[in-house]
Amino acid sequence: MRRLAPAGLAAAAWPRSRPDLRAARFLRALLRRVPRAGRACFLIAFVNAAIWGLVVPPFQVPDEIAHFGYAQYLAETGSPPPQVVAPPYSDEEQQTLQSLEFFNVIGRPELRGIFDRAEDRALRSAFARHPSPLGPGGTTSVTDQPPLYYALEAIPYWLSPSSNILARLVFMRLLSALLAACTVLAVFMFLRELFPHTPWSWPVGALVVAFQPMFGFLSAGVQSDNLLFLASALTLWGLLRAYRRGFSDRAAVAIGAATAVGLLAKLNFLALVPGIALALALLTWRERSRGRLPALRSLGCALLAAGIPYGVYALLNIYVWHRGGPTSGGIGAATSSALPSGEVITLNESLDYVWQLYLPPLWFMHHRYFATYPGWEIWLNGSIGLFGWLDYRFPLWVYEYCQYIFYALSALAIAALVRLRRRLLGMLPVFVCFGVMALGMLGSIGYTGIRFRLTSGTQFEQARYLFPMLVFYGAFAVLAARGVGRRWAPVLGGVLVVAAMALGLFAETLTISRYYG
Repeated sequence: MRRLAPAGLAAAAWPRSRPDLRAARFLRALLRRVPRAGRACFLIAFVNAAIWGLVVPPFQVPDEIAHFGYAQYLAETGSPPPQVVAPPYSDEEQQTLQSLEFFNVIGRPELRGIFDRAEDRALRSAFARHPSPLGPGGTTSVTDQPPLYYALEAIPYWLSPSSNILARLVFMRLLSALLAACTVLAVFMFLRELFPHTPWSWPVGALVVAFQPMFGFLSAGVQSDNLLFLASALTLWGLLRAYRRGFSDRAAVAIGAATAVGLLAKLNFLALVPGIALALALLTWRERSRGRLPALRSLGCALLAAGIPYGVYALLNIYVWHRGGPTSGGIGAATSSALPSGEVITLNESLDYVWQLYLPPLWFMHHRYFATYPGWEIWLNGSIGLFGWLDYRFPLWVYEYCQYIFYALSALAIAALVRLRRRLLGMLPVFVCFGVMALGMLGSIGYTGIRFRLTSGTQFEQARYLFPMLVFYGAFAVLAARGVGRRWAPVLGGVLVVAAMALGLFAETLTISRYYG
């Protein structure tokens, strides 16, 4: 009998049809469907986000302390925080924040945090006392959110080779970098469906997103927005792909799964659901040529793929974790008409606020909520860069020049839309659905914003709340490049990528100067 080598023995002991080999073959087949340029964009985006994660000091991404606290509690206990009236963070996180002088640094760009040996020794001394990583799970600004992102973050939390909180934070930030890279890949695939005959445009739009300063900054931290951005990009890509190639059962399951991830990532995703429902209805109607039953079966696949995970979460939330309904907490507070003072916000006030948040006020609007037009200060300047806990930014001349560049690129994009109008009109129905998704997102921001402003007296709106629509940021860059004509479009596309890289590098050096200079 022929002797088997060790590898042969292993192969004989483990049949090649075992589940892990099937999964590996499936992953390899899936990767082969992604063009090399898409894989390159993924790798570049991951490296860029990981660099951002090393540049930004611990907990200096907005709300990172709350997101880390949620993830740490879930990792230590296996369940979301109970939202009790108690200290919100573990002793370990609280002592780390104090040793980092976190509460003195945020909002004060002249302060740097730990900067000498004595402060470093104080931090190490705090670690040496081994404070407890398990906190009481008190209420924070994010404890009412679904637990999917935090459950994912529990994986690098426990895989970290060191139990030091800052070491764990580094590995948890790498997961956010991975999610950002997956978002860039989803943008690439979306553009591949939108501009199938111009392969140069796919990496151009994807890399412009990858090097977007605020996107890179947010991907540096433990922030559930990173999973929200990915789920939104995947949903938009899945809907566009199904519109172009057919609403098969497999496509329906993919759309439903992406929707489920969004619903379990952050409550903000609920604002996109009406547009997604309209798109699913459109896809079902277009597939009626296959027969009514196959079309309805595909719709049922999408609804089950989205509804079952969310239904399981709702049941766990109510009967196991005792945290209330699946949308309790933030959604209830945001949609209430009454303020803590007892004052009631009327529908007209809400509509006036939402309109003025994006457009100049009309003559019949009696309420004036903004001294200046928020389109520039909040949305354009905020998307260019407002870093840290909103406490440092680019020099003013950067925003002024970027505003003029935005005008020029908008004109070029409009010219490209005019040239492509015949082909794009064929996709008008699905873009109407995307428009409903965008309107839902914009309306939810304003509806929540007026309540937050009247309750706290501070501004709620931030440019990052628009980032679920990042695929259209990439599409805008591609349209602007195509506006100069077919011959020079790839050249301008390359220039836009280099400009995005330069602005991102400027943002990183600005961050280094802010915290280490």
